[in-house]
Amino acid sequence: VVRFAVSKTPHGKVQFRLIVADGRVVDVLPGRDGDQDATVTWAYPDAVAQFRGELDPDEAFMAGRCKVEGDYARYVFGLRPVFGSPEWSELLAGLADRSTFDGA
Repeated sequence: VVRFAVSKTPHGKVQFRLIVADGRVVDVLPGRDGDQDATVTWAYPDAVAQFRGELDPDEAFMAGRCKVEGDYARYVFGLRPVFGSPEWSELLAGLADRSTFDGA
């Protein structure tokens, strides 16, 4: 479970938890409450770029464009296959349909 905290969105600070099992997204839960292995903090433009696959998470971390608290390996290695999957693309497309996030 990785919690994302994204600042500077059109709606202010947005937080959600991404539940992953066996390399697949099982659920996305809004808000900050609940257990997590890691918390990743992004500014909105960098979060969008990373979710689209345009920004490497390792490079972003080393450049200070994101902050990771907790299990860094769980975030980087556990989610890497997820971000390149067709399921992830579908999830972003659905999010874009329901919000101001343009993940496509």
